[in-house]
Amino acid sequence: MHKFRIEVTKFSLVGAANFALTFVVFTTMLRLLATNYLLALWVAWIVGILFSYVLNFIWVFKPEQKIQFRARFVKYFLASALSIILNMLILGYIVERNHFDPFYVQMALLPLIVSFNFATARFWSLRTTHDARRGERS
Repeated sequence: MHKFRIEVTKFSLVGAANFALTFVVFTTMLRLLATNYLLALWVAWIVGILFSYVLNFIWVFKPEQKIQFRARFVKYFLASALSIILNMLILGYIVERNHFDPFYVQMALLPLIVSFNFATARFWSLRTTHDARRGERS
């Protein structure tokens, strides 16, 4: 349980840093560059996925001593792609249907997105070899 708490804390810190980075990218593109909100979200996501993968891989989950950085990136990318697709669909639906400001809708969606991303990283894309073996026996 102690290891899990440490992972959640570190993941939250990476998430906060990632939030700040993607917030700046999203807001700059949306407000200053007058970019379409879905394109702004997509670009912010690309920047965020690269940033968070590196930090989550080397600092939060540390899957194993032998680095399989590229091999795990495919799973991480797929989980993140599913996350952004769901995020974009929900964001687009709420904005288009209710004419809400995309900025505030995206801020409201963040807790759901963070929870989904933690679960997929912890239990699938960055799962340690030891955890995978234990899961196979269960």
